[in-house]
Amino acid sequence: MSGVVFTSVSVWTAWEKLFSFLRELTVPSSSWVAMDLEELRKLERTTRRILATLHDADEHWNIREESTKLRLRELKELAYDIEGIVKEYERETGRCDKMEALKRYTRYQYTGKRKRHEENEAYSVDSGVVQVPYEFVSRIRKIEERFNEMKHFSTHFSLSEDDGERWFTPDISSLRQTSSFLVSAKRIFGRDKDKDIVVEKLLSSDDAESRGSHVVCVLAIVGMEGLGKTTLAQLVYNEPRLRRSFDKHAWVYVSEHFNVNAISRDIVNSLTKGSCEFTELADLQEKLADEIKGKRILLVLDNVQNERGDFWDLLCLPMCAARICKIILTSRSEEAARLVQTMPSHRPCCLSFDDSWSLFKQVAFPGDQELQAPANLIEIGKKIVKKCKGLPLPVNTLGSMLCNETDESRWVDVLENECWDLEINNHVLPA
Repeated sequence: MSGVVFTSVSVWTAWEKLFSFLRELTVPSSSWVAMDLEELRKLERTTRRILATLHDADEHWNIREESTKLRLRELKELAYDIEGIVKEYERETGRCDKMEALKRYTRYQYTGKRKRHEENEAYSVDSGVVQVPYEFVSRIRKIEERFNEMKHFSTHFSLSEDDGERWFTPDISSLRQTSSFLVSAKRIFGRDKDKDIVVEKLLSSDDAESRGSHVVCVLAIVGMEGLGKTTLAQLVYNEPRLRRSFDKHAWVYVSEHFNVNAISRDIVNSLTKGSCEFTELADLQEKLADEIKGKRILLVLDNVQNERGDFWDLLCLPMCAARICKIILTSRSEEAARLVQTMPSHRPCCLSFDDSWSLFKQVAFPGDQELQAPANLIEIGKKIVKKCKGLPLPVNTLGSMLCNETDESRWVDVLENECWDLEINNHVLPA
């Protein structure tokens, strides 16, 4: 589960506790003040909206604008602060059972105060007023001020088409539908050792796994975006030694949402090289089981982010019909890999500078163009490659952008563009 979703659940759980508690609370003290319950409910509604926005941003948007990222960070910090207020409030006032004991003590032990207590209770119910600590009111006011300040910023400090022409910047981290097709292994640098390691793991585990309880064997290739996990999986998938060891092969790209029906249908289509018309999961699983029954299957699931074990178990049910099914899974998520792997994951390293430069040259200076390229462009190109920090995807993307480009200013623009730095630094793991 993502950090934002976790925040949403955590903060909202805290708010539910608070409002449940406030409904029970009618005992005033000298350090407490009356507060309109509607004000608290207004803050509750605001919190709901904040958490819904954070959830949608986390699940459905790839945010690039720094102003939007800042606004979301501030919303997230606000949600954390709200959670802190709620927890502090709980500590200050005690748990509901302690307050209930205090109410009983007040009601039955001090009969002289009973009438006043009942009057307070009636006043709270009738007028929609609750008693809360003074500091709680003060901190709520500050939360509201911060939120209003953020709304003002969003309204008055946003760029529009009237402010100028918007530059188009390709998204170097966006994932695309992939296939098993490998253009040429000669165009891939620095992955021969990784390929051999993964292939050997899959082949050496064959006898041991088939004798054991794992009919379905899973090896995960794990790493950050842009590292070349898909390319490595393509190299392994197309390795002749591995291909000869299996009766059938399938490659499936898994979209952001782990849809068991869609993935099952795509596996069938890849195995049969046809188009499966079934839509119901029961029919799809029966068809899949028939296709792989008693056979040795090699399956690649590219871009898996699912962290729910029940979804994975449901997908793998028909795989037990195979004699053995080896699955290569690529993922950015360590948790997703740990959930499904039956053998240790493989984590490719970033490319060396030499391999990165070789890749860049091949794309930016195709053929023998490097020999005719001005020395100043070569120098700038090497600086661009260093910025990419060994990630093949930005190396390839930037090289493609500059292919056949002879204007030095264009190369300098790419080198000095802070968007690339931010994008790459957000995906490179700290040393």
